[in-house]
Amino acid sequence: MPVRRRIPTPDSIPMDSIITPLVPTGIISTETGGLLRAGGPRLCELPYNSHDIRIRQIPFYTIQSIIQTLNICASIGFVECTPCYDDSAEPIPTLQVCVDPRKNEARKDWLNAAQELYDLLCRYGLEYITVDIIDCRLEQGPSIFICEPTDAIFSKWDMVRQHILHSVDVSGFQLLGCYRMGYETRTENCKPTILVTVDPECERDWGIAKQEIRNILNSLKLAVDVQIFKDRSIFCARRPSIQSELNSRRPVHMEDCPRVATIGHRVGAHNSDRYGTFGGWLNIRQKPDSEWERFGLTCRHCIFDDQFEDFVIHDPRAQTLEHVGDNRLSLPESAQEVDCPSYGEIKMYIDGLKKTISDLKKEHPYPSLEELRLYRDPLDDLSEACWKRLRAPIDGYEGWIAELEAYCDSNMHRFGKIWAHSGDGTRRTTTVMDWALLKPYPTRAYPSNKFGGFANQHDPRSLKVENGFIEDSIELHHSDLLHKSGCITNTTTGQYNMLATTVFTATANGQLRTTNEHSVICKKKKSHFEPGDSGSLLFTESGAMVGMGFGAQVGGQIVVFTHVDDLIADIKSQTGVDQVTFYAQEWTDEVCEKD
Repeated sequence: MPVRRRIPTPDSIPMDSIITPLVPTGIISTETGGLLRAGGPRLCELPYNSHDIRIRQIPFYTIQSIIQTLNICASIGFVECTPCYDDSAEPIPTLQVCVDPRKNEARKDWLNAAQELYDLLCRYGLEYITVDIIDCRLEQGPSIFICEPTDAIFSKWDMVRQHILHSVDVSGFQLLGCYRMGYETRTENCKPTILVTVDPECERDWGIAKQEIRNILNSLKLAVDVQIFKDRSIFCARRPSIQSELNSRRPVHMEDCPRVATIGHRVGAHNSDRYGTFGGWLNIRQKPDSEWERFGLTCRHCIFDDQFEDFVIHDPRAQTLEHVGDNRLSLPESAQEVDCPSYGEIKMYIDGLKKTISDLKKEHPYPSLEELRLYRDPLDDLSEACWKRLRAPIDGYEGWIAELEAYCDSNMHRFGKIWAHSGDGTRRTTTVMDWALLKPYPTRAYPSNKFGGFANQHDPRSLKVENGFIEDSIELHHSDLLHKSGCITNTTTGQYNMLATTVFTATANGQLRTTNEHSVICKKKKSHFEPGDSGSLLFTESGAMVGMGFGAQVGGQIVVFTHVDDLIADIKSQTGVDQVTFYAQEWTDEVCEKD
């Protein structure tokens, strides 16, 4: 008989779940939202990130035969898994059996299959590998959609949210919102759900918080689900590590016109691995009779790197106004330098190229041909031709590395300095303020806000204009399509969520603060917002700027942003300038000629 036992369940929090008794090897079976998972002895928390690994010690057909004997239709592979909220966690080597529920009505044999597979691994000396037989919908994580105006909670969400904030212990909360959620692919098959994302480092019984929220819903007679997920920090400042990977093309800002910075480029503190997204260019005027000056815009937390131990954050308004001249906006001598492209990006490409070269040199027959060339008689014509063919891409990559290293060594990636920023969070604001204005060096002052990848005339969902603009008091409507371009996920589209999202932050002096934020909901099929995308500007289909994204949750499906009206008002308040507009001059051929 099944027994009730408290275990870490696939939605990453401790809660009651019906499971089978543990067997000596630690193989268990769990069920979440009607979706089955069986395996062990060390299942990774879900949802998780994974990448393929090679295990050569075991015949793959042996594994397949066990699965087929038990009439389980699934895709099989060896992967390493880490929880989505912690990329630095020790990877768990896993034999993953991803089951298609449409082809598997019978599920009674999953536990037995997991035990048989683990026994097989042990016989081959692979007892360190975990078995994970999992419904593919569970492996992919939940789908998130905007609520419908016809949902009972839609008109009552603000009241419910206030009840939660005033009567529930919110310590450890990161985000509180209301969406339709589930493991189905259509919104009509997912029920309204209150979602709370929490800090994985906070140790408390989340089941208590979940029940308290349910009590509030029951008192209001609202049939709404409650889900609590561990998640990474809401502020997506950078990738956890600079990965050694090589894209299929060169970074656009290292080609032809390396001095031009535009929407979607990487920007970071000088010579730092930490980076975010260059949102775009603003035109700023100090007084009605002053000249317009151009500044780059990004998020503050992306360009203040912790490695600068001697850097002290001053009051941004006092610091900025001290350096505002009569007609032009000057820089303080101590202003921090920034790079665009970031040093981290350049390093990523160099590391990726070096790994590619290393892999090519290991491929047969390159090692033997290289040895013959160096230590023996000259190669025959056929072998020499083969060696030259194999050597050609290596020479190309080595030349590319030399080009990138020269680019970096000559400091061509230096963009400018931070002129003003939103501060360290000690002041009270009704929304998150996380912006920085970048004053370019004269050699980099070639602004371009051209949309590029946004404006694809052949894509019905893309923008149909080339440049954006700022519209006073712009209104957003529920389900409006919004576009953004981040340096990691590039151009993506999501739906505006009219229901306010509460974000929980801590100020520099440690005080808990709650703010009501705007959000965009994106489909999980494509990653919409990842670490490094902070600073991305969001636009309507007509090209109107609506705000700046500063973070995301649940694998980038929920993107939170500061509304453009609040952003511009805060810039004016902090700097004392008269006017702020979106720089929309097109990038012309003359710019390239200046380079």
